[in-house]
Amino acid sequence: MAHVVLNSRTLRLRVFPKPKGKAARPKRENKTLALFEAPAEDTMDGPADKLAEKVAALCLLNRVNSDILARTPQLGLRDWWLTAGSLTATVWNLRSGRAANQGIRDYDLAYFSEDASQEAEEEVRRTAAKLFADLDATVTVRNQARTHLWYEEEYGVAYPPLTSASEGLLRQPANAFTIGMKCTGTDFFDIYAPLGVGDVWDMVARPNRVMPLSKVFEEMTARWQARWPRLVIYPWVDEQEKNKQKQ
Repeated sequence: MAHVVLNSRTLRLRVFPKPKGKAARPKRENKTLALFEAPAEDTMDGPADKLAEKVAALCLLNRVNSDILARTPQLGLRDWWLTAGSLTATVWNLRSGRAANQGIRDYDLAYFSEDASQEAEEEVRRTAAKLFADLDATVTVRNQARTHLWYEEEYGVAYPPLTSASEGLLRQPANAFTIGMKCTGTDFFDIYAPLGVGDVWDMVARPNRVMPLSKVFEEMTARWQARWPRLVIYPWVDEQEKNKQKQ
């Protein structure tokens, strides 16, 4: 656990969180679910926390990321994350000498609500559209409780129902995209990175084989390689696995 200050806010870090059961509501008047207890003192625990601090600092240099994080608590969602693409792409842009928001087409805001009706999701989207109307960006808002209803039709792969917004991050096709960030209360930013932030910082696209998404991974990495030539890409199937398949 780390407790540091970035952009005049306190950043609470937990690089490898393992939430157990349902977290209690924060004592502050805030509806956002807090995964972690506040740290007892301002200390850095180790290299993982320090690296997460660097990644978070770069993510916040993208003004759109910062604005979305600051405003989303107004939606009244308890379980949500600004996820994947806009965070990782911001870091890779800045590490490559590009503008923080260059080439980022949309910003994914994932939340989880037990009301999985399309009507409820549309209501959240309408409210979010008004909240982010002045941003020069597309903010895609999706209830993760509904993902299994449309995922197979779009990607051709069955998708088990989720039980939280953070669980969806674990099913991204690349490890570098299994990252989420949110604002909890008036004082804290939380980072959820179950597979660490090493690939984000080092600009590595490594397959996350939790889901059979080899085609999606290959299509995505082809686009990424064009945008970030220095990106290191690990193939979905390595040479050793290919040889086994031929036998």
